[in-house]
Amino acid sequence: MPEQVKTVMDRLTAAGHDCALVGGCVRDWLLGIEPHDYDLATAARPEQVMALFDHTIPTGLRHGTVTVLLDKTQVEVTTYRREGTYSDNRHPDQVEFVEDVEQDLARRDFTINAMAWNPIRGLVDPFGGRQDLEKGLVRAVGDPVQRFEEDALRMVRAWRFAARLGFTLDPATRRGIDRCQSRIADVAVERLVPEWLEILRYDPGRVMDMTGLFAPWIPELEFARQTPQHSPYHYAGVLQHILDSIRYLDPFDDILALALLLHDLGKPETRTTSAGGRDHFKGHPIAGQTIALRVVEELKLPSAWKKVIPQLVLHHDDILPRSLEAIFRLRITEGWSDEWVRMLFRVQYCDIMAHSSKGRQRLERLKASQAFYEEQTASRPLSLKELAIDGRDIMTYTGLRNRQISQALQAVLEYAWYHPEKNNRLDLLTFVLRSLPRLEGGMA
Repeated sequence: MPEQVKTVMDRLTAAGHDCALVGGCVRDWLLGIEPHDYDLATAARPEQVMALFDHTIPTGLRHGTVTVLLDKTQVEVTTYRREGTYSDNRHPDQVEFVEDVEQDLARRDFTINAMAWNPIRGLVDPFGGRQDLEKGLVRAVGDPVQRFEEDALRMVRAWRFAARLGFTLDPATRRGIDRCQSRIADVAVERLVPEWLEILRYDPGRVMDMTGLFAPWIPELEFARQTPQHSPYHYAGVLQHILDSIRYLDPFDDILALALLLHDLGKPETRTTSAGGRDHFKGHPIAGQTIALRVVEELKLPSAWKKVIPQLVLHHDDILPRSLEAIFRLRITEGWSDEWVRMLFRVQYCDIMAHSSKGRQRLERLKASQAFYEEQTASRPLSLKELAIDGRDIMTYTGLRNRQISQALQAVLEYAWYHPEKNNRLDLLTFVLRSLPRLEGGMA
């Protein structure tokens, strides 16, 4: 363990206070994973912890937590405790400090997180967490319903641990989630989104079994789960296709994972079936964009995510034509950045790969489109700052002013895009002067 953690443990022990490492670091140790943080619990009261160290932060005294500062390293120390009711489905209404670690472990969420260790007693495992690790099982400590009523976020955390570790849910724990899942609406969405993203990162297929835990914000996931795709281009229903597309997202990206999660949610409402039994989903990207615009707001995503995700959903089926006009329209007229275009390429790749072999035939078109885009944008100006002249040059050599200058620059940018060899001061100023009557007339 880190030297600073050992120092804190040694000092607490020397002062006569029982202490132990608890929770995730013990679990990760047993799994052979390097812990990313170390949580230390102790029988010492917060004021006793603070008296033993020169530099501390009263992080959460009401709940018994003190942060000890040693050599610029923070070590979180929490007093053993048991908890009362959770009227807000997150925080305990009362906390009672206790003397032994077993009582502290009894309040924790899952058996694999309810283990402790110290050099004297070794592993403390009153609920069979080590055995559940060996079985690959996520099991609630005690009564699952009680655990989930205390903090409804634990239902999503159960799936997150299962996804990350490749575990299954204990049947009683799964039944507890089914019974309590309506309580998820009481959880702040800011707490849920990071958990959902971790599930999408490690095993997106888990979402197939947990659509009810998304329902208050994305009820369309359940609709997608119930919607088949009878088509030679697909091998699975809508939700399975969506989740499979996320598996192709390598390297993983939070924004693109959410875009893929939403990209086909317009299909259930646009589905029609022809006389031959084939399904069609005409207009589903537009319907999907409407859903995405609502979802990004309800999930309280960062503003940059709110802008790009609905656009990726709208255009996920539109492979960029191999033409200068198409690139100009997207990048300059519609104002897409190079980053957005590359994001769209990645979304389209993942979407296509989650099709049947017949549906994957579009992959060659996508590759050709991407190659054309790379080739053409390498030498052509895509912004005013890439032009060889600027507004001061136009003002100096013409009578144009204010808004006229910006409109003239747009005309110059379009000219230079189609004639990149002319992107020099002489040729661009010549173009402006020759076009002056038209520019002035169009701006009158």
